[in-house]
Formats: sequence, C-alpha cells, structure tokens
Amino acid sequence: MNTEVLQKIIVLKFFNFKFIIMKNLLIIFSFIFIGCKAQQQIIPLETKGWPAEGSYRKDLNNDLNPYVGTWKGTFEGKTFIITFTKIKDYDTLGKYYKDRIKGRYKMLDASGNQLYSTYNLPEEKAKVSSLGFVNSTKAKLRFYFSDLCIGGQIVINFDNPQKTQMHYIYYTEQEMIVDDTGCAPYNEMPRGEFTLIKQ
Repeated sequence: MNTEVLQKIIVLKFFNFKFIIMKNLLIIFSFIFIGCKAQQQIIPLETKGWPAEGSYRKDLNNDLNPYVGTWKGTFEGKTFIITFTKIKDYDTLGKYYKDRIKGRYKMLDASGNQLYSTYNLPEEKAKVSSLGFVNSTKAKLRFYFSDLCIGGQIVINFDNPQKTQMHYIYYTEQEMIVDDTGCAPYNEMPRGEFTLIKQ
C-alpha cells in the first residue's frame, strides 16, 4: 500500500473517531440539559400563596400521614367506613402538583349490608379530596366531597393525642344543599357529626 492511501485511511479514521466522540458528548449533554430542565421546584405543603406552574407542594413534614388509613364510625345506626390515602395530585387549574389525602368510603346498614361504596373508584377519582389544614396546628383537615347529587365540605380533627380517633363534621351550609330526594333513598356522605376510629 502506498503512503498516500495510508495517510487518507488514517485521516478518515481520525475524523470518524472524532465524530463518534462528538456525537456521544452531544447525547450526554442533551440528557443533562433535559434532566436539569425537568426538575420540579419542591415547596412545603403549607406554603401560602399561589405556587409556580409545574412546582410540587410536598408534604415534607409528613403532616398528612396520621390521616392515612381506614377509619370507621357509626352515624344514625349505620356504619360509615372511609379509607384515606396520600397521593401526589395534579391541580389542573394552577398547573402544579400537591400532596393530598383522597378518600374512598362505604356505608353499611345495621345488618352489615352495603348501601353504597366508592371503593371501586381509582384513588385519583375518589370523591373525597383534602383542601388543606384549617389552622397552623394541623389538627384539622378540610375536605371537599362530591356524591350523587351535591358537593360540600367536611372537617375532621383528631380527638386524642395518639391520633387514633377523629371527629367528623359535615360543614356545608344548609342553603348550599339542593333537594337530593330524587337522587337516592339515602345521602351518601353523612350529614352531621360523629366519631371515627382508626382500624
């Protein structure tokens, strides 16, 4: 082989090697850039004000954890069972993420027969969703609910320091309730006050 051909082969291999290195560097820098760009701004759940778009209001202090679990209480002779889970929820209005408590529930009659249940719904479609703490003590949590015909609010607060007992209060004002007699022979969410015990 002559020297001129050998030099051309060496030059081509050098440029090919250089091209591969540049291509790999470009891929690496692209991943770094995308990774930096995609990071969410994490802010504490209790932060006041409107969060930035794409941010995440995270329960950094685990204040929602005592509410998580299955709770049971008796209301007007029926057994009400609700299971709270903590999820990362997307707020479509504000376009941010937030840790929330979601609740699925069921009501049993005095004989233990199920009157209704929302346990078949996925967590993100649960009919009970936390709105936020009522005050800075984090002992009271306000929820929004929607049932067959109406929506409203309930407030739950712990009755004991061990956080194994909660007081449930139906909070919606009477004038906000529409006539739901055509909806069901019963109200889905208990309309009153009673105690829930952690199971």
